[in-house]
Amino acid sequence: MPGEEIQIFVKGLENTTRIVRLDEDASITALKKAICKMFDLDEDSDLRMLFTTKDLREKSPNGRDMYLKDYEIKSEATITLVLRLHGGSNQPPEKMYDGEVELTTLPDMFTLDDSPDGQRAKMPCGHAISPESLTAFCRSLLTAGKYDFRCPYKAKASDPHCNSKWEYFTVKRLAVLTDGERDEFETKMAENYLRKSVGIQDCPKCKSFCERQKKTDRRVVCPICTRRKSRIYEFCWFCLKTWLSSGTSDCGNVGCTGEDPRLRLIKTCPKKKVVEVECPAIRACPTCGLLIEHKANCKHMDCPCGQKFCFICLQKGDSNGRYPCGLWNSKCEPAPIQTDMPGQ
Repeated sequence: MPGEEIQIFVKGLENTTRIVRLDEDASITALKKAICKMFDLDEDSDLRMLFTTKDLREKSPNGRDMYLKDYEIKSEATITLVLRLHGGSNQPPEKMYDGEVELTTLPDMFTLDDSPDGQRAKMPCGHAISPESLTAFCRSLLTAGKYDFRCPYKAKASDPHCNSKWEYFTVKRLAVLTDGERDEFETKMAENYLRKSVGIQDCPKCKSFCERQKKTDRRVVCPICTRRKSRIYEFCWFCLKTWLSSGTSDCGNVGCTGEDPRLRLIKTCPKKKVVEVECPAIRACPTCGLLIEHKANCKHMDCPCGQKFCFICLQKGDSNGRYPCGLWNSKCEPAPIQTDMPGQ
């Protein structure tokens, strides 16, 4: 037997509140059909229906039809509607996984979207994300000067980030990067790495990446600028200004100390506590000289060059992850502020 007829208030579209009347035993599909008819929408419109904080689903995760009673929707309940809009003519096509990617029902860690037909996959660390969210997040890291990708997931605001490293080949596949996006990402990753890497800088004129053949040279020559100008172009490796003097140790520019800018950064950076030991907030990798800023948690660092080292005492770890100074959270004697760089 049919149940009693109930009325449901519907708002969110056209700045109006309307009333839908239907059987108390009606399905969510029947509710959507009634709403679409009332607002002259196609029945396949991408329409989000919310009752308090609950998204009303037509099907359960196991495929069962869902009903008003499943959500305890009674007479005079209020349903809020949200239209999901498609992109305009200039929008790129929606990113879709191929058949080899296993989808998950877990919500997107950024948007919290958990629609059963959504494109979401688990990263290697187990946290779910859509290709659009993954692309946007990784692009934001590259814009901020990063060159590797780490999971930002937090179960609660007070929890630490997951911080698992995502390899680029995984990002490329699960972000469904286009040819243009792959070129953008790979170029930016290389640029960001080179800017922080040992002994690599931009020529101040032509902006070419360059490094010194002899690490002791301070007065250097750019062959590209020399060829373009038909005269030798020399600049100071440390202050990156045109070389003014006739010597090789003093460039003649006011304010140039002749000090490696990385050392200057380490010398002037603030102090911070790492596992309750005070040390500089920035260290250079003892093998390659890459500058690494400590963010949180562990004192053990894993440099992109492959070297493992302790951020506090600067002792190197072995290939098995063992350190002379103990576990990741044990105190050790801080090394002094670094005054030279590898290769100098």
